[in-house]
Amino acid sequence: MITRNDYSSLTGKLNAIFVETSAVAIAESEGMKFFGVKETDWFTYDHRILHGLAGIEEVADGADLPRVNSDEGDTASVSQRYFGAIVSITKGIRKFDRYDKAEDLVRSITDDAWDGIDQSFADVLTFGWSTSYTDVWGASVTSTGPDGESLFNSAHSNGTSSTTYSNLINDGTNNNPTLSRAAVVESRSLSLVYKDPEGKVRPIKLDTLLVPANLEDLAERIILSNQMSGVADNDINPLKGKIKNIVVWPRLDTRTGGTDTSNYYFLYDSRKVKESLQALFAERPELDPPEEVYENKNWDYSIDFYYNILHGFPAYIRGSNASA
Repeated sequence: MITRNDYSSLTGKLNAIFVETSAVAIAESEGMKFFGVKETDWFTYDHRILHGLAGIEEVADGADLPRVNSDEGDTASVSQRYFGAIVSITKGIRKFDRYDKAEDLVRSITDDAWDGIDQSFADVLTFGWSTSYTDVWGASVTSTGPDGESLFNSAHSNGTSSTTYSNLINDGTNNNPTLSRAAVVESRSLSLVYKDPEGKVRPIKLDTLLVPANLEDLAERIILSNQMSGVADNDINPLKGKIKNIVVWPRLDTRTGGTDTSNYYFLYDSRKVKESLQALFAERPELDPPEEVYENKNWDYSIDFYYNILHGFPAYIRGSNASA
């Protein structure tokens, strides 16, 4: 029987299982790779968007340097959300020395925590045309960005200027087209001539294609082939090398609630996408042992964490729900 004398060794084993399982989950989480993951001590986190500085001029010898001009966008603000669960190591598990069962319980609930976090990241994209939705945790969340629009929109405001911009994928004719070479080429071209509120060209280099598993084969044909796929003249494929990475994320095939999103796809600037999407952790998932241990009662371990998702400046990611 696992007794109070075995408490320390059991806790050590369970913590080792938790750490190992968490490490694998984080390594396999696509959301943790391209979201801007930050630690914060603030319950409510404010993010001010700066749309670049302008004002570099030629300066005469002895003259004062000019002061720069800047344009600040809206402030994005989110509050932490708290999640957790109890893992009971029951008297029966202890009575019959079921270390394997205790380890399975911790491994399973740890996977559940990180799976939920990763799915919540994916839902930000697949619900990106909505202003609110029910998330993986069962809560209704508002999903508008700092300009009050959904993540993917044809008329995002551009700072304090009167201009707007679109971050919908376009194939030269339609917004939200199915995945095609034309859609990738047109969206890259438009992003490279993006202008900030000061009228300066600030190229956004869409170098990563993010697809669900359903589109992996087509994506590789469009991006990785030496010649253009599906054309008769066997011309070279200029996209090869310009889209530096194809990321396949199976969680994008179906969003929370069961809707098929297997034809959705996204393009983003890998250097700057973390300004568009951020995950703010006040506390990452942790396994905590019970504060008091009784000889003949359940030993309740807990896993809990604080985090929330922040929508920043959406210009660095483009999306299509393939509705055209």
